[in-house]
Amino acid sequence: MKIALKTQFGQHLALTPQLQRSIQLLQISSAELEEEVAKAAEENPMLEYSPPDQSKDDGEPNEKMEMIQANWASSAPSRDDDEDWDTRHEQQAQVKSLLNYLEEQIQSLRIDPPAKGLVVYLAGCLDERGYLPESLEDLATEIHSELKITKASALTQLKTALTELQKLDPAGIGAHSLAECLCLQIQRQMQFDTEHSDKLQLALNLAQNHLSKIAQKDWSKLRQIFKQSEANIMEAVAHIRTLQHNPGEHFDTNVEQWISPDVFIKLNAKGKWVVHSNQAIKPRLTLNQEYSRILKENNAKKNNLALHQKMLEARWLIKNIEQREETILKVAEAIVERQQNFFHQGNIAMKPLVLREIAAAIGMHESTISRVTNNKYLACPAGIFEFKYFFSAQLSSEKGQAVSATAVQSLIKQIILDETPKKPISDNQITNLLASQGFVVARRTVAKYRELLRIPPAHLRKN
Repeated sequence: MKIALKTQFGQHLALTPQLQRSIQLLQISSAELEEEVAKAAEENPMLEYSPPDQSKDDGEPNEKMEMIQANWASSAPSRDDDEDWDTRHEQQAQVKSLLNYLEEQIQSLRIDPPAKGLVVYLAGCLDERGYLPESLEDLATEIHSELKITKASALTQLKTALTELQKLDPAGIGAHSLAECLCLQIQRQMQFDTEHSDKLQLALNLAQNHLSKIAQKDWSKLRQIFKQSEANIMEAVAHIRTLQHNPGEHFDTNVEQWISPDVFIKLNAKGKWVVHSNQAIKPRLTLNQEYSRILKENNAKKNNLALHQKMLEARWLIKNIEQREETILKVAEAIVERQQNFFHQGNIAMKPLVLREIAAAIGMHESTISRVTNNKYLACPAGIFEFKYFFSAQLSSEKGQAVSATAVQSLIKQIILDETPKKPISDNQITNLLASQGFVVARRTVAKYRELLRIPPAHLRKN
């Protein structure tokens, strides 16, 4: 075997620490950026950090805004609240947690302390819906050795504790399933309402064993089973529908979520939507002037290698953050430029858009656009949307025009909203209606979009 040295030329891409840092900053949200900047300022004495100035105002909406908001009412995407379009933050309401609410009630129970401890333990095992996802057998296996009792004894005590838990408010708490949750609520009502005992008993039987038939609206089968008129069946079903399916949903989940828009869009004097950066969420990061002065006065790098390194890192971070803001603004402007009609008319006017189109427009790679569109938000009259919301697949019309999938979904939703409740429209009929308007969409695509909109099929919509 002959050993020899050879020179070979080649090209390869190496991600420098600075480039890696730039990529990382580009893909995080504004809230995460604030945390990163604050942490960097703690570790680097060359940086001075000031939190975002939440008191800054980005200006009032102009005269045309109320009219635009009104036009959005029929076609805008649904929102969980009705806050103004330029609201800076959307936050979950802070209410008492389910566990705290239950613990307060448990303390007033007239049972011995060990039994209270088990009730508290079960309350801590509930999920955000207020259900108990684990079986008592599994929980008994988990705790019996710690309590120094047999598994059978632990199971017996847990059953007693669960009975106590299910007596607490809100009604239906501690159930293992939807059927049990509904039954617990009806059983509590039966204790206080003897006047409607027959209706409640029918509702209890339906909830206990026949929820699937109610979902399928199989009224004839239910009439045969219970030997009751359809009026009585429907009255019991109507009562079941008034019950709470998730008893814990109105309680705080101990997660405080904020959405801060990175940009706002507003109408200019010419009636065109333009992008404005949200300065209220920008962290202020500058170089420490005192340390900078010391380094300039004492230019002997060999004596200040550590400080010079920190200074370089600080400058790189500031530069990366500036590039991040410029890129976000460029992407937002490119999106808004192509989706002007969306902001005037809503989903029905959404144009098909892909990452490649934005990348070509601003001279960047698709992967960069992909990073920017995640966890970055835009505020408009209908609310706050993630950048990637404005990207959708392209469908064709008979006239050869490109139509976005979002626009077609909006049409499907409107067709179903306008249908006669007693005679709902099938997916095949929706396909034909779309075709009559010049949109070529397969029936399976209609079904797919309907499911994405969380709309049940025609036979389940029949009233």
